[in-house]
Amino acid sequence: MKYLKVALFTFNLLIWLAGCTVLVIGAWLLLEPSKGHILNLFVSDIKPHETINLIAYSLLGLGFIVLTVGFFGCRAALRGNQCILATYMSMLIALIITELVTAAIGGLMTFQILSDLEERLSNKLSMEYGHDSTSDLPFSHSLDFAQYKFNCCGIYGDDDYNGTAWWRDGQISGNKRQVPLTCCVLKNSENKNTGSSPMSVVSRVFHKNLNEKPWLHPQPKDEAACQVEDEEGHEGYRHKEGCLGKVTNWLQCESFTLVFLGMAMAGIQVNLFIIFCKLLEETILKKRKIKESYTVKNKMLILIL
Repeated sequence: MKYLKVALFTFNLLIWLAGCTVLVIGAWLLLEPSKGHILNLFVSDIKPHETINLIAYSLLGLGFIVLTVGFFGCRAALRGNQCILATYMSMLIALIITELVTAAIGGLMTFQILSDLEERLSNKLSMEYGHDSTSDLPFSHSLDFAQYKFNCCGIYGDDDYNGTAWWRDGQISGNKRQVPLTCCVLKNSENKNTGSSPMSVVSRVFHKNLNEKPWLHPQPKDEAACQVEDEEGHEGYRHKEGCLGKVTNWLQCESFTLVFLGMAMAGIQVNLFIIFCKLLEETILKKRKIKESYTVKNKMLILIL
C-alpha cells in the first residue's frame, strides 16, 4: 500500500506540473495576442483577439481545475481518507472525460475549418481586404500579419491582389500598388524573430517597443522595386509564395500540440485512476480486516468473561 501511495503522489505531481504548464500557456497567450491575428483568419465574423482570448481563458480555467484535482490527489495519497478518495475519484473521472471531449472537439473543429478555408479566404481577399472603413479591417490586419510572419503574399501568390477591391480602389485613387507593403521584403522584418517565448513576452510588457507591430506600419527595403509589375524587377524585393499552405500548416501544428497535450494529460490521469482504484481497494480491505479483527477480539473477551 505504501508503494501505491508513493506512485499516486508522484503521478499527482506530474498533474500539477501539467496544470502549471497549461496556466503558463494561457497567460502567455493573453500577454502575446499576436497569435490571435492568425486565428482570426480561420474564424469568420469575429472581433480582433476574441478567438485567442477565448482559448487563453479556457486554458487558464483548465489549468486551475487540473491543479485542484492534483491537490486532492496529493491529499488522498498522503491521508488515504475514504471521503477524500471518493471526491478525488469523481473529479478525476470528470477531468478525463473533459479532456478527451475537448481534444475530440478540437480535432473536429480543425477539420471543419480547413474544409472551406481556401474558398473563404479567396473570397474575403477579393472583396473585403483593405484599410478603409468599408473593408474588413480585422481580416485585413490578420492577413497582413500572416504575410509579415510567414514571408508570403496573398492566398496562392502575389498575383492574387490583381483585380481585387483593394487593387481597384488603388487604381482609382492613384495609389497604384500591385501588392500590400507587407508582401514586400521589409527593413523591420528582423523584429519578428526576436522571440515569442514567455520570457520575451514578459520583457516586451515592461519594455514597450514603438514599432512592436511592424505589420501595421511596414517599411519596405525598396518600395518602388517591390511594386514593379515585371517579375524580374521586383525579384528579391517581394514575397511570391502564397500564405494558404503556411497558415494551414500553422493551424495543424498548433491543433496537434493542444490535442496531444490533452491526450497526454488524460493518459496520465487514466494511470492515476488505475492506481487510485487499487489504493481504494486496499484501503477498504484494510478497514475490513481491522473491523473483523476488532470483532474477533470482542467475541474472545465475551467468551473469557
